[in-house]
Amino acid sequence: MPSPVRTSAAGEGLRARRRRETEHAIHAAAVRLVEELGLAGVTVDMISAAAGISQRTFFNYFPSKESALTIGPPPLPDALHRRLAHGDPAPRVTLTELLDVLSAHITDDVVPDRELVQATFRIADRHPELRAALHARFDAFEEQVREAVAERMATAPADPRPRLLTGIALAVTRTALEQWSLGTAGDHASPEPDLRQCVDLLHTLMPKT
Repeated sequence: MPSPVRTSAAGEGLRARRRRETEHAIHAAAVRLVEELGLAGVTVDMISAAAGISQRTFFNYFPSKESALTIGPPPLPDALHRRLAHGDPAPRVTLTELLDVLSAHITDDVVPDRELVQATFRIADRHPELRAALHARFDAFEEQVREAVAERMATAPADPRPRLLTGIALAVTRTALEQWSLGTAGDHASPEPDLRQCVDLLHTLMPKT
């Protein structure tokens, strides 16, 4: 019989994944409806019905229809945060680990849908307030990652290295996701091949000294 600790940990992992799947379903329903009917023509009731949930459940996940349209990267789970915050603090090693963590974070969670990613950005481009909210979510994620890198490197607050390394890693990740969403490097179901390609390219631009 499994130990209570292992059972609890497995249960927490399953609950977290189900929550992400429900959040994804709400977001997908909101995007599809707004693409079809426009932002003003869509209500929370309509999104809830399309996602197969109650309005009460909707508000357990999002405070408004606008927030359901602008989901960004979820926070790093504890295991990935610990992996990033501890280890060899050398900049090159830290950057490699950071890229690996971001790749795992994207590909181990709900796999993004290419058309949904494209539609989300189209809607944000049409509505400045949504674009600002989307950027704010990405900024919050970047700050969480930067803090983990700073912890790993034990840097002073004014040290630019954690911000620089985080910026490089996220730029590589964004480039890979854009490449994947546009299908410019092949029709992959997952962005992982594009991430690997961009990471390999970065390494060729940073030869070991």
